Amino acid sequence: MIDVTATQGTQLRQQAAETAQAPATRRGRLALLGPGLVLAAASVGAGDMVTSLSGAAGYGMALLWAILIGVVLKFSLTEAVGRLYMATGQTVIASLRSVGRWLPAAFFAFVLVIGLIYGAALSSVASLALSTLFPALPLRPLAVAIALVSAAIVYVGRYALFERVMSAFILVKFLGMVVLAVAMLATTDDLPGLVSTMRPRLPDGSVVTVLALIGGVGGTAGIASYSYWVRERGWQHRSWLPVMRADSAVSYAVTFLFVLCTTVVGTGLLYGTGDTISGNDGLAALADPLGADLGSAARVLFLATFFFVTLSALVGGFNALSYLLADSLRTLRGIPETDATPHMAQSSRPFRAFLAYCAVAAVAVTFLGQPVALVLTYAAVGSLILPVLSGTLLVLLNRRGIEPLYRNKIMSNVLLSGAFVLFGVLAVVQLKETF
Repeated sequence: MIDVTATQGTQLRQQAAETAQAPATRRGRLALLGPGLVLAAASVGAGDMVTSLSGAAGYGMALLWAILIGVVLKFSLTEAVGRLYMATGQTVIASLRSVGRWLPAAFFAFVLVIGLIYGAALSSVASLALSTLFPALPLRPLAVAIALVSAAIVYVGRYALFERVMSAFILVKFLGMVVLAVAMLATTDDLPGLVSTMRPRLPDGSVVTVLALIGGVGGTAGIASYSYWVRERGWQHRSWLPVMRADSAVSYAVTFLFVLCTTVVGTGLLYGTGDTISGNDGLAALADPLGADLGSAARVLFLATFFFVTLSALVGGFNALSYLLADSLRTLRGIPETDATPHMAQSSRPFRAFLAYCAVAAVAVTFLGQPVALVLTYAAVGSLILPVLSGTLLVLLNRRGIEPLYRNKIMSNVLLSGAFVLFGVLAVVQLKETF
Protein backbone atom coordinates (compact mmCIF):
# COMPACT_ATOMS: atom_id res chain seq x y z
CA MET A 1 0.00 0.00 0.00
CA ILE A 2 1.44 3.40 -1.01
CA ASP A 3 1.59 6.03 1.69
CA VAL A 4 -0.72 8.84 0.45
CA THR A 5 1.02 11.48 2.55
CA ALA A 6 4.42 10.46 1.22
CA THR A 7 3.09 10.46 -2.33
CA GLN A 8 1.62 13.94 -1.94
CA GLY A 9 4.88 15.14 -0.47
CA THR A 10 6.73 13.70 -3.45
CA GLN A 11 4.42 15.48 -5.88
CA LEU A 12 4.86 18.78 -4.04
CA ARG A 13 8.64 18.43 -4.16
CA GLN A 14 8.47 17.69 -7.87
CA GLN A 15 6.28 20.75 -8.50
CA ALA A 16 8.69 22.91 -6.52
CA ALA A 17 11.62 21.54 -8.52
CA GLU A 18 9.85 22.26 -11.79
CA THR A 19 9.22 25.90 -10.88
CA ALA A 20 12.62 26.50 -9.23
CA GLN A 21 14.98 28.46 -11.46
CA ALA A 22 18.69 27.82 -11.69
CA PRO A 23 21.03 30.74 -10.86
CA ALA A 24 21.64 33.00 -13.85
CA THR A 25 25.33 33.65 -13.23
CA ARG A 26 28.16 31.22 -13.91
CA ARG A 27 29.49 31.63 -10.37
CA GLY A 28 26.06 30.81 -8.94
CA ARG A 29 25.82 27.69 -11.08
CA LEU A 30 29.29 26.47 -10.13
CA ALA A 31 28.39 26.86 -6.45
CA LEU A 32 25.64 24.25 -6.95
CA LEU A 33 27.83 21.52 -8.43
CA GLY A 34 27.79 18.26 -6.52
CA PRO A 35 26.49 15.12 -8.26
CA GLY A 36 29.44 15.29 -10.66
CA LEU A 37 31.90 15.32 -7.76
CA VAL A 38 30.06 12.34 -6.30
CA LEU A 39 30.43 10.58 -9.65
CA ALA A 40 34.15 11.40 -9.86
CA ALA A 41 34.75 10.14 -6.33
CA ALA A 42 32.77 6.95 -6.98
CA SER A 43 34.17 6.23 -10.43
CA VAL A 44 37.91 6.82 -10.00
CA GLY A 45 39.12 3.69 -8.28
CA ALA A 46 42.09 1.36 -8.03
CA GLY A 47 41.31 0.07 -11.53
CA ASP A 48 41.97 3.52 -13.00
CA MET A 49 45.27 3.68 -11.15
CA VAL A 50 46.33 0.21 -12.28
CA THR A 51 45.39 0.88 -15.92
CA SER A 52 47.07 4.28 -16.14
CA LEU A 53 50.22 3.16 -14.31
CA SER A 54 50.52 0.05 -16.48
CA GLY A 55 50.14 2.16 -19.60
CA ALA A 56 52.75 4.63 -18.32
CA ALA A 57 55.20 1.80 -17.59
CA GLY A 58 55.09 0.65 -21.19
CA TYR A 59 54.48 3.84 -23.16
CA GLY A 60 55.09 6.82 -20.90
CA MET A 61 52.51 9.54 -21.53
CA ALA A 62 52.06 8.66 -25.21
CA LEU A 63 48.60 7.20 -24.63
CA LEU A 64 47.03 10.18 -22.87
CA TRP A 65 45.00 10.72 -26.04
CA ALA A 66 43.30 7.36 -25.41
CA ILE A 67 42.44 8.40 -21.86
CA LEU A 68 41.03 11.67 -23.20
CA ILE A 69 38.81 9.77 -25.66
CA GLY A 70 37.55 7.59 -22.80
CA VAL A 71 36.77 10.67 -20.70
CA VAL A 72 34.86 12.31 -23.57
CA LEU A 73 32.81 9.16 -24.23
CA LYS A 74 31.98 8.71 -20.54
CA PHE A 75 31.02 12.39 -20.32
CA SER A 76 28.64 11.98 -23.27
CA LEU A 77 26.97 9.04 -21.50
CA THR A 78 26.67 10.88 -18.20
CA GLU A 79 25.32 14.06 -19.79
CA ALA A 80 22.77 11.98 -21.73
CA VAL A 81 21.65 10.20 -18.53
CA GLY A 82 21.06 13.55 -16.82
CA ARG A 83 19.36 15.01 -19.90
CA LEU A 84 17.02 12.02 -20.19
CA TYR A 85 15.90 12.47 -16.60
CA MET A 86 15.34 16.20 -17.08
CA ALA A 87 13.39 15.57 -20.30
CA THR A 88 11.12 12.80 -19.01
CA GLY A 89 11.27 12.88 -15.22
CA GLN A 90 12.19 9.18 -15.44
CA THR A 91 15.41 7.45 -14.48
CA VAL A 92 17.27 5.27 -16.95
CA ILE A 93 15.92 2.06 -15.40
CA ALA A 94 12.30 3.23 -15.75
CA SER A 95 12.96 4.24 -19.35
CA LEU A 96 14.47 0.85 -20.26
CA ARG A 97 11.01 -0.74 -20.31
CA SER A 98 9.96 1.38 -23.31
CA VAL A 99 12.96 0.08 -25.29
CA GLY A 100 12.53 -3.57 -24.31
CA ARG A 101 10.29 -5.06 -21.63
CA TRP A 102 13.04 -7.52 -20.69
CA LEU A 103 15.70 -4.84 -20.16
CA PRO A 104 14.80 -3.83 -16.56
CA ALA A 105 14.95 -7.49 -15.49
CA ALA A 106 18.26 -7.98 -17.29
CA PHE A 107 19.70 -4.83 -15.72
CA PHE A 108 18.48 -5.96 -12.30
CA ALA A 109 20.31 -9.27 -12.79
CA PHE A 110 23.48 -7.47 -13.95
CA VAL A 111 23.57 -5.20 -10.91
CA LEU A 112 22.67 -8.02 -8.52
CA VAL A 113 25.76 -9.96 -9.65
CA ILE A 114 27.94 -6.85 -9.41
CA GLY A 115 26.67 -6.17 -5.88
CA LEU A 116 27.62 -9.71 -4.89
CA ILE A 117 31.35 -9.17 -5.43
CA TYR A 118 31.86 -5.38 -5.55
CA GLY A 119 32.24 -4.77 -1.83
CA ALA A 120 34.60 -7.69 -1.24
CA ALA A 121 36.87 -6.70 -4.13
CA LEU A 122 37.23 -3.04 -3.16
CA SER A 123 37.39 -3.54 0.60
CA SER A 124 40.19 -6.07 0.06
CA VAL A 125 42.12 -3.52 -2.03
CA ALA A 126 41.58 -0.77 0.57
CA SER A 127 42.73 -3.07 3.36
CA LEU A 128 45.85 -3.88 1.32
CA ALA A 129 46.79 -0.20 1.29
CA LEU A 130 46.26 0.16 5.05
CA SER A 131 48.08 -3.07 5.92
CA THR A 132 51.02 -1.94 3.79
CA LEU A 133 51.13 1.24 5.86
CA PHE A 134 50.53 -0.61 9.13
CA PRO A 135 51.81 -4.21 8.74
CA ALA A 136 50.42 -5.26 12.12
CA LEU A 137 46.84 -4.94 10.87
CA PRO A 138 45.27 -8.28 9.81
CA LEU A 139 44.25 -8.14 6.14
CA ARG A 140 40.94 -10.04 6.06
CA PRO A 141 39.31 -8.64 9.25
CA LEU A 142 40.39 -5.17 8.10
CA ALA A 143 38.64 -5.71 4.75
CA VAL A 144 35.44 -6.72 6.55
CA ALA A 145 35.61 -3.65 8.79
CA ILE A 146 36.13 -1.32 5.80
CA ALA A 147 33.14 -2.84 3.97
CA LEU A 148 30.88 -2.43 7.01
CA VAL A 149 32.03 1.14 7.70
CA SER A 150 31.46 2.08 4.04
CA ALA A 151 27.95 0.65 4.15
CA ALA A 152 27.29 2.51 7.41
CA ILE A 153 28.31 5.84 5.81
CA VAL A 154 25.69 5.29 3.10
CA TYR A 155 23.08 4.01 5.57
CA VAL A 156 23.13 6.81 8.15
CA GLY A 157 23.35 9.80 5.85
CA ARG A 158 20.81 11.38 3.57
CA TYR A 159 21.98 12.58 0.20
CA ALA A 160 23.26 15.98 1.41
CA LEU A 161 25.61 14.33 3.91
CA PHE A 162 26.61 11.67 1.39
CA GLU A 163 27.52 14.36 -1.16
CA ARG A 164 29.66 16.24 1.38
CA VAL A 165 31.53 13.07 2.31
CA MET A 166 32.17 12.18 -1.33
CA SER A 167 33.31 15.74 -2.11
CA ALA A 168 35.80 15.48 0.75
CA PHE A 169 37.05 12.16 -0.64
CA ILE A 170 37.62 13.61 -4.12
CA LEU A 171 39.48 16.58 -2.62
CA VAL A 172 41.79 14.36 -0.55
CA LYS A 173 42.69 11.91 -3.31
CA PHE A 174 42.98 14.58 -5.98
CA LEU A 175 45.34 16.72 -3.89
CA GLY A 176 47.34 13.65 -2.91
CA MET A 177 47.98 12.61 -6.51
CA VAL A 178 48.71 16.21 -7.62
CA VAL A 179 51.36 16.57 -4.91
CA LEU A 180 52.98 13.27 -5.97
CA ALA A 181 52.99 14.29 -9.63
CA VAL A 182 54.52 17.70 -8.86
CA ALA A 183 57.15 16.06 -6.66
CA MET A 184 57.96 13.62 -9.46
CA LEU A 185 58.37 16.44 -11.99
CA ALA A 186 60.48 18.47 -9.55
CA THR A 187 62.90 15.66 -8.70
CA THR A 188 63.26 13.78 -11.99
CA ASP A 189 66.75 13.73 -13.52
CA ASP A 190 65.44 13.90 -17.08
CA LEU A 191 62.49 16.26 -17.23
CA PRO A 192 62.74 16.86 -21.02
CA GLY A 193 62.83 13.11 -21.60
CA LEU A 194 59.78 12.59 -19.42
CA VAL A 195 57.83 15.35 -21.18
CA SER A 196 58.88 14.01 -24.60
CA THR A 197 56.95 10.78 -23.94
CA MET A 198 53.76 12.85 -24.22
CA ARG A 199 53.92 12.81 -28.02
CA PRO A 200 50.75 10.96 -29.14
CA ARG A 201 51.35 7.65 -30.89
CA LEU A 202 49.97 4.16 -31.31
CA PRO A 203 52.86 1.79 -30.54
CA ASP A 204 52.93 -1.64 -32.12
CA GLY A 205 51.05 -4.24 -30.10
CA SER A 206 49.34 -1.65 -27.92
CA VAL A 207 45.77 -1.95 -29.28
CA VAL A 208 44.53 -3.96 -26.28
CA THR A 209 46.14 -1.51 -23.88
CA VAL A 210 44.56 1.41 -25.72
CA LEU A 211 41.11 -0.17 -25.58
CA ALA A 212 41.57 -0.88 -21.86
CA LEU A 213 42.55 2.75 -21.23
CA ILE A 214 39.57 4.10 -23.16
CA GLY A 215 37.11 1.76 -21.47
CA GLY A 216 38.69 1.73 -18.03
CA VAL A 217 38.73 5.43 -17.16
CA GLY A 218 35.65 6.57 -15.25
CA GLY A 219 32.82 4.39 -13.99
CA THR A 220 29.97 2.12 -15.06
CA ALA A 221 27.30 1.80 -12.37
CA GLY A 222 28.03 5.37 -11.29
CA ILE A 223 27.09 6.70 -14.73
CA ALA A 224 23.74 4.89 -14.67
CA SER A 225 23.16 6.28 -11.16
CA TYR A 226 23.86 9.89 -12.06
CA SER A 227 20.14 10.60 -12.58
CA TYR A 228 19.39 9.68 -8.94
CA TRP A 229 21.89 12.24 -7.67
CA VAL A 230 20.52 14.83 -10.10
CA ARG A 231 17.01 14.05 -8.84
CA GLU A 232 18.14 14.51 -5.24
CA ARG A 233 19.26 18.02 -6.18
CA GLY A 234 15.88 18.79 -7.78
CA TRP A 235 17.33 19.63 -11.21
CA GLN A 236 14.22 19.24 -13.39
CA HIS A 237 13.40 22.63 -14.88
CA ARG A 238 15.00 23.49 -18.25
CA SER A 239 17.00 26.27 -16.59
CA TRP A 240 18.98 23.56 -14.76
CA LEU A 241 20.25 21.98 -17.99
CA PRO A 242 23.43 24.16 -18.15
CA VAL A 243 24.07 23.40 -14.47
CA MET A 244 23.82 19.65 -15.09
CA ARG A 245 26.15 19.86 -18.09
CA ALA A 246 28.69 21.92 -16.17
CA ASP A 247 28.44 19.49 -13.27
CA SER A 248 29.12 16.42 -15.42
CA ALA A 249 31.92 18.27 -17.28
CA VAL A 250 33.63 19.11 -13.98
CA SER A 251 33.36 15.46 -13.00
CA TYR A 252 35.32 14.28 -16.00
CA ALA A 253 37.76 17.20 -15.90
CA VAL A 254 38.69 16.09 -12.37
CA THR A 255 38.87 12.48 -13.52
CA PHE A 256 41.19 13.33 -16.42
CA LEU A 257 43.47 15.46 -14.23
CA PHE A 258 43.68 12.66 -11.67
CA VAL A 259 44.63 10.08 -14.31
CA LEU A 260 47.08 12.57 -15.86
CA CYS A 261 48.85 12.93 -12.50
CA THR A 262 48.87 9.15 -12.07
CA THR A 263 50.40 8.80 -15.54
CA VAL A 264 53.11 11.35 -14.68
CA VAL A 265 54.00 9.39 -11.55
CA GLY A 266 54.02 6.11 -13.46
CA THR A 267 56.15 7.52 -16.26
CA GLY A 268 58.72 8.99 -13.88
CA LEU A 269 58.92 5.84 -11.81
CA LEU A 270 58.45 2.97 -14.28
CA TYR A 271 58.97 4.06 -17.89
CA GLY A 272 62.17 2.68 -19.38
CA THR A 273 63.02 0.59 -16.31
CA GLY A 274 61.44 -2.64 -17.51
CA ASP A 275 59.42 -2.77 -14.28
CA THR A 276 55.63 -2.84 -14.23
CA ILE A 277 52.77 -3.59 -11.87
CA SER A 278 50.47 -6.56 -11.81
CA GLY A 279 47.06 -5.98 -10.29
CA ASN A 280 46.37 -4.37 -6.93
CA ASP A 281 49.19 -6.20 -5.15
CA GLY A 282 51.65 -4.58 -7.53
CA LEU A 283 50.00 -1.22 -6.94
CA ALA A 284 50.65 -1.47 -3.20
CA ALA A 285 54.21 -2.71 -3.83
CA LEU A 286 54.83 0.41 -5.93
CA ALA A 287 54.89 2.46 -2.73
CA ASP A 288 58.38 1.21 -1.78
CA PRO A 289 60.23 2.31 -4.95
CA LEU A 290 58.24 5.56 -4.87
CA GLY A 291 59.45 6.12 -1.31
CA ALA A 292 63.02 5.32 -2.37
CA ASP A 293 62.85 7.99 -5.10
CA LEU A 294 60.89 10.72 -3.33
CA GLY A 295 61.27 9.92 0.37
CA SER A 296 59.22 8.20 3.06
CA ALA A 297 56.62 10.99 3.09
CA ALA A 298 55.84 10.24 -0.56
CA ARG A 299 55.39 6.55 0.27
CA VAL A 300 52.89 7.38 3.01
CA LEU A 301 51.08 9.90 0.78
CA PHE A 302 50.81 7.39 -2.06
CA LEU A 303 49.37 4.66 0.18
CA ALA A 304 46.97 7.10 1.85
CA THR A 305 45.82 8.33 -1.57
CA PHE A 306 45.47 4.73 -2.75
CA PHE A 307 43.33 3.98 0.31
CA PHE A 308 41.01 6.97 -0.16
CA VAL A 309 40.70 6.28 -3.88
CA THR A 310 39.43 2.80 -3.11
CA LEU A 311 37.33 3.80 -0.09
CA SER A 312 35.50 6.53 -2.03
CA ALA A 313 34.81 4.10 -4.88
CA LEU A 314 33.45 1.60 -2.34
CA VAL A 315 31.16 4.11 -0.60
CA GLY A 316 29.97 5.57 -3.90
CA GLY A 317 29.50 2.13 -5.40
CA PHE A 318 27.35 0.95 -2.50
CA ASN A 319 25.15 4.02 -2.94
CA ALA A 320 24.92 3.65 -6.73
CA LEU A 321 24.20 -0.09 -6.67
CA SER A 322 21.51 0.32 -3.99
CA TYR A 323 19.78 3.01 -6.04
CA LEU A 324 19.92 0.90 -9.21
CA LEU A 325 18.62 -2.23 -7.47
CA ALA A 326 15.80 -0.38 -5.67
CA ASP A 327 14.76 1.38 -8.89
CA SER A 328 14.91 -1.87 -10.88
CA LEU A 329 12.68 -3.57 -8.31
CA ARG A 330 10.26 -0.64 -8.40
CA THR A 331 10.10 -0.81 -12.19
CA LEU A 332 9.57 -4.58 -12.20
CA ARG A 333 6.75 -4.18 -9.64
CA GLY A 334 5.09 -1.56 -11.86
CA ILE A 335 5.09 1.22 -9.26
CA PRO A 336 4.58 4.55 -11.10
CA GLU A 337 7.47 6.98 -11.42
CA THR A 338 5.49 9.66 -9.55
CA ASP A 339 5.55 7.39 -6.49
CA ALA A 340 9.22 6.53 -6.85
CA THR A 341 10.71 8.53 -4.00
CA PRO A 342 9.18 6.49 -1.14
CA HIS A 343 10.60 3.36 -2.80
CA MET A 344 14.03 4.61 -3.88
CA ALA A 345 15.25 7.32 -1.49
CA GLN A 346 18.31 6.58 0.66
CA SER A 347 16.03 6.27 3.67
CA SER A 348 13.63 3.84 1.96
CA ARG A 349 13.38 0.18 2.90
CA PRO A 350 14.28 -1.19 -0.57
CA PHE A 351 17.39 1.00 -0.75
CA ARG A 352 18.56 -0.06 2.70
CA ALA A 353 17.69 -3.71 2.06
CA PHE A 354 19.88 -3.76 -1.04
CA LEU A 355 22.61 -1.88 0.82
CA ALA A 356 22.52 -4.64 3.43
CA TYR A 357 22.73 -7.20 0.61
CA CYS A 358 25.89 -5.57 -0.75
CA ALA A 359 27.46 -5.36 2.73
CA VAL A 360 26.63 -8.95 3.71
CA ALA A 361 27.86 -10.21 0.33
CA ALA A 362 31.11 -8.30 0.84
CA VAL A 363 31.69 -9.96 4.22
CA ALA A 364 30.76 -13.43 2.96
CA VAL A 365 32.88 -13.30 -0.19
CA THR A 366 35.83 -11.87 1.75
CA PHE A 367 35.81 -14.85 4.12
CA LEU A 368 35.38 -17.21 1.17
CA GLY A 369 38.59 -15.84 -0.28
CA GLN A 370 37.06 -14.17 -3.37
CA PRO A 371 36.53 -17.16 -5.65
CA VAL A 372 38.10 -16.61 -9.07
CA ALA A 373 35.00 -17.76 -10.96
CA LEU A 374 32.86 -15.16 -9.17
CA VAL A 375 35.33 -12.37 -9.89
CA LEU A 376 35.42 -13.31 -13.58
CA THR A 377 31.63 -13.42 -13.72
CA TYR A 378 31.44 -9.98 -12.11
CA ALA A 379 33.86 -8.54 -14.69
CA ALA A 380 31.99 -10.12 -17.60
CA VAL A 381 28.55 -8.98 -16.41
CA GLY A 382 29.81 -5.49 -15.60
CA SER A 383 31.14 -5.10 -19.13
CA LEU A 384 27.59 -5.37 -20.49
CA ILE A 385 26.23 -2.28 -18.71
CA LEU A 386 27.81 0.43 -20.86
CA PRO A 387 26.79 -0.91 -24.30
CA VAL A 388 23.23 -1.46 -23.01
CA LEU A 389 23.21 2.05 -21.52
CA SER A 390 24.62 3.79 -24.61
CA GLY A 391 22.26 1.91 -26.96
CA THR A 392 19.26 2.79 -24.79
CA LEU A 393 20.20 6.46 -24.71
CA LEU A 394 20.57 6.51 -28.48
CA VAL A 395 17.04 5.18 -28.87
CA LEU A 396 15.30 7.22 -26.18
CA LEU A 397 16.86 10.61 -26.84
CA ASN A 398 16.12 10.53 -30.57
CA ARG A 399 12.38 9.98 -30.19
CA ARG A 400 10.02 12.65 -31.46
CA GLY A 401 8.25 12.72 -28.12
CA ILE A 402 11.37 14.24 -26.54
CA GLU A 403 11.29 18.03 -26.44
CA PRO A 404 13.84 19.44 -28.98
CA LEU A 405 15.82 21.14 -26.21
CA TYR A 406 16.65 17.73 -24.72
CA ARG A 407 16.82 15.65 -27.89
CA ASN A 408 20.18 14.36 -29.16
CA LYS A 409 22.10 16.63 -31.49
CA ILE A 410 24.57 15.39 -34.11
CA MET A 411 27.56 15.41 -31.76
CA SER A 412 25.65 13.53 -29.04
CA ASN A 413 24.63 10.86 -31.55
CA VAL A 414 28.21 10.52 -32.81
CA LEU A 415 29.62 10.15 -29.29
CA LEU A 416 26.91 7.77 -28.08
CA SER A 417 27.29 5.66 -31.23
CA GLY A 418 31.04 5.54 -30.67
CA ALA A 419 30.47 4.53 -27.05
CA PHE A 420 28.04 1.80 -28.12
CA VAL A 421 30.51 0.32 -30.61
CA LEU A 422 33.61 0.63 -28.42
CA PHE A 423 32.06 -0.67 -25.21
CA GLY A 424 30.27 -3.38 -27.18
CA VAL A 425 33.62 -4.58 -28.56
CA LEU A 426 35.16 -4.48 -25.09
CA ALA A 427 32.22 -6.49 -23.71
CA VAL A 428 32.66 -9.15 -26.41
CA VAL A 429 36.39 -9.36 -25.63
CA GLN A 430 35.70 -9.66 -21.90
CA LEU A 431 33.05 -12.35 -22.39
CA LYS A 432 35.31 -14.28 -24.74
CA GLU A 433 38.18 -14.18 -22.25
CA THR A 434 35.86 -15.26 -19.41
CA PHE A 435 33.91 -18.04 -21.06
